[in-house]
Amino acid sequence: MLNSITSQTITYATQAATDVMTKVPAMLQPQTDLDVYERSDGTTATRMDKAEQLKIESVADQEEKRFREVFHQFIGQTLFGQMLKSMRATQEKNPYFHGGNAEEIYQSMLDMALTEQLTQSTSNTLSEPMYKLMKAPKLK
Repeated sequence: MLNSITSQTITYATQAATDVMTKVPAMLQPQTDLDVYERSDGTTATRMDKAEQLKIESVADQEEKRFREVFHQFIGQTLFGQMLKSMRATQEKNPYFHGGNAEEIYQSMLDMALTEQLTQSTSNTLSEPMYKLMKAPKLK
């Protein structure tokens, strides 16, 4: 009985070892999303799978979309923020109806909200042409 257990253990161990040995070359092969190919000069390189390429392109599209939004916000807030600031500076404070420090604080908060609304409403007509000029290829 001991011999049969030992022979079963040895058989199981050799079968497991052969299974591992057959799987090792598969593990050493390149992953499914990258194909390895040989160049004409003898070096090897990897080629991305279509799904991986689409993933990279979608990330690039998201980054460009985020950059466009930040660009529109910067242009709008710079232009409209300075415009509202200079408009407020030209107004004289009425001695009878001026709210003091609290009015100035809330006035600046109102100016920030107005700047955001003006930026959103005019981004297509004002900052989009600037963005297109900035992204245009440079001519040499």
